[in-house]
Amino acid sequence: MLKHGQLIKEITLHITHLSASIEVLGTMHFFDLNIAAEHFFQRLLNQVYGYNLVNLNHSQLNAAAIDLADQNISLAVQVTSDRRAPKIQKTLDKFVKHGLGTTYKSLKILLIGKRTGTYSTVTVPSGVVFDGRADVIDNKSLMQDIEKKTTSELQAILALIESEISYDHTAISILDKTDADALSDIRDRMDRPALQDPWHLESDYRAFGDTITGLIETINTGRSDGQLVTKPRFKYQDPTLIDQLNILYNQLRALRLLFRTHVQSGEINLIDNVCNFRLSQTAKTFDSHRNLINAEFNSIGAQYNLAPLLNVS
Repeated sequence: MLKHGQLIKEITLHITHLSASIEVLGTMHFFDLNIAAEHFFQRLLNQVYGYNLVNLNHSQLNAAAIDLADQNISLAVQVTSDRRAPKIQKTLDKFVKHGLGTTYKSLKILLIGKRTGTYSTVTVPSGVVFDGRADVIDNKSLMQDIEKKTTSELQAILALIESEISYDHTAISILDKTDADALSDIRDRMDRPALQDPWHLESDYRAFGDTITGLIETINTGRSDGQLVTKPRFKYQDPTLIDQLNILYNQLRALRLLFRTHVQSGEINLIDNVCNFRLSQTAKTFDSHRNLINAEFNSIGAQYNLAPLLNVS
């Protein structure tokens, strides 16, 4: 492949991968990457279009309607992964509400991803210069402009991108894990005393509740202590595996409900770390429920040659 074409391909892959990652993490309320993207696109737009944009993320203007601005040419830019027409409309309305038209003569909206149309239904407020077709930049239009660059310009653009994006230990590589690797992550977090020790040996009831809640969060969102550690259940490739994880997820939720019910009744006292069940068989109910959870995971893990979890003995 000619060098010019190879450079375009590499740039396209980087931008597409970044956009997809931001979209997925956004659905799980991970907004750090979204915020970091403002800095990335500030540099990229400056490189591609010759702007002198600065990041306004420490200014009240950011809350108003815009993220980036070039004072020299009175240009304002908002960077967003929300590609819906209502978002475009909201940006225009806030732009007018905060009187930004007196400072910036033109407004552009950079969409991280693919636009959803020409935004012909958007009403442009009086005094705002904005065209839903020309002033909305998405991946496709950005790449069309990048393709017009010379080979040396493309090299500079690629160098900038590679200086900003790393895939070694980021959420992007985590989301790309195989089903088997992601399932192994879950197994490691389930292989713990909270699911294996008899109830009468439990020594920290608050920690038990926190552990079960943590496992529910990890299976559901892929997070542990606020950090993305594995794929969320809806990102697995095998539909059958997704169904099985849904069962496991709901079994853990049922265990948590059982635990909270006895906390509310006072039988489990978290403050004094004391447990006194009114019915003797309640402890056995906790044990059998945890064995059901372990058995469900083991039936899943066996398909991927994972070592079985130990049952409550």
